[in-house]
Amino acid sequence: MLRKRQKQNKKSLKFIFILTGTILVILLGVTYFHFEYTKISKAKDFSECNHVMYADASIRPSDKLNDPNEVQLPIAEKNGLRKPFNTTEEFEAKIDSLKRASVLIEVTDNKFYQLKTLSHSKPYLIPEAVDMLNEIGFRFQKKLHEKKYNNYRFRLTSMLRTEETQSKLTHCNRNATQHSAHLYGTTVDISYKNFYNTKKDTVESSYEAVQTLTKVLVEMRQECKFLAVRERHQSCFHITVAVCQPISNKYSEHFSRKMP
Repeated sequence: MLRKRQKQNKKSLKFIFILTGTILVILLGVTYFHFEYTKISKAKDFSECNHVMYADASIRPSDKLNDPNEVQLPIAEKNGLRKPFNTTEEFEAKIDSLKRASVLIEVTDNKFYQLKTLSHSKPYLIPEAVDMLNEIGFRFQKKLHEKKYNNYRFRLTSMLRTEETQSKLTHCNRNATQHSAHLYGTTVDISYKNFYNTKKDTVESSYEAVQTLTKVLVEMRQECKFLAVRERHQSCFHITVAVCQPISNKYSEHFSRKMP
């Protein structure tokens, strides 16, 4: 009987060691992807953060949407992926792990916006960029509703690119640069040429929607929520999110868990 119990205890200990080892391997894997691909910080909620004061980059308020890629790029490098994906093959091999680690979030159609069929990018962004899109969408719908004109959603035309797809794009788009902010998961293009009409289930141009979207973007640019430029050849707004600084003792005197 004693020997039987000893064998059972040994089996139990062996199972515990195996289980513990498996958990540690998973945790180490998740940590590896976090540190290799993104700069980790516990940021404030995007809509609540006062980006004028606490944006994790030097951004001044502006009522112009004229921040070119070379201005947006340092912000993308600071707050986005640590290293871009070299190829689409590399992206496909690692995206599942990055999704599980919440390094990148898949962007899908919702009540605020619709995705255009993407040819040179993948529908993934860092969490703060997704929050930014939702904030733009919320304000856009609110303004349209006030005008009783809320049957439009804006369309997303480009998001995360690999160095491979960026290189291909430079051959067919004279505006494209070899080193784009799109490589870091921080940047999105929003079309102002066409909008999705939810009542008609059609894609069409709309002067009212363009004006409303522009007002929202100017408003948020004044709040330093992002950097943006209106690209005329591509008929889109090229936007890079600004990330709020993490909460620390240095700033605890200025805001509590919920910012004013």
